[in-house]
Amino acid sequence: MTMAVDDKSQREPRKFTGRMFLFCIVGFFGLIFVSNGIMMYLAIGTFPGLEVESSYKAGQRYNRELAKVRAQAKLNWKVNAAIERNNDGSALIRVIAKDKLGVPITGELVTVMLHRPAITAADQDLRLAERSAGEYMANAMDIQAGNWNVVVEIADPDGGELPIFRSKNKIYFAK
Repeated sequence: MTMAVDDKSQREPRKFTGRMFLFCIVGFFGLIFVSNGIMMYLAIGTFPGLEVESSYKAGQRYNRELAKVRAQAKLNWKVNAAIERNNDGSALIRVIAKDKLGVPITGELVTVMLHRPAITAADQDLRLAERSAGEYMANAMDIQAGNWNVVVEIADPDGGELPIFRSKNKIYFAK
C-alpha cells in the first residue's frame, strides 16, 4: 500500500522575530494601562472622600452612635432643611423643626455644616438663629457649585448629650 504525502499542508513554524516581541510587549503594557485607567476612573467616581480621621476610634464609638440613633428615632421629630443658592454664591439656609405632635421645637441650638466631599478648604459650619417658633435661618457665603454634604444638628443649648438630632444629606448645586 502506498500513501501520498502532501508537502503543502505542512507549514514551517513561524519565527519569533524582534517585531513580534515588540508587539507583545506593547500589547501587554497597553492592556495594563487600559485596566489601570478603568480602575482609576471607577475609584474616583465611587469614593466620595475621607469621612473620619481614624477608623479605629470611630469603631470604638459605634455602639454609642447606635444608641443616639435609636434615641433620635424615638423623638420622631420632623425636620426640614432648605438651602437656596444665589447667583453670587451666597446661600440662605432655613431649617423648620417640629416634634411628633407638630409643635415647633424652640430654643434649641441648630447648626448646619456644609462640607465638600473631597475639598476641606471650602467647609463651613454655621449656627442658625431662630427667626420664629421652630424656624431657624442663616446665610452662608461662597458656596461653590458642585457636590456638598449637609449635616443638620439640633442640640440642647445648655449642653447635655450632643446632638439630640442629626441628619446628613448630599446636595448638588448647579452653576
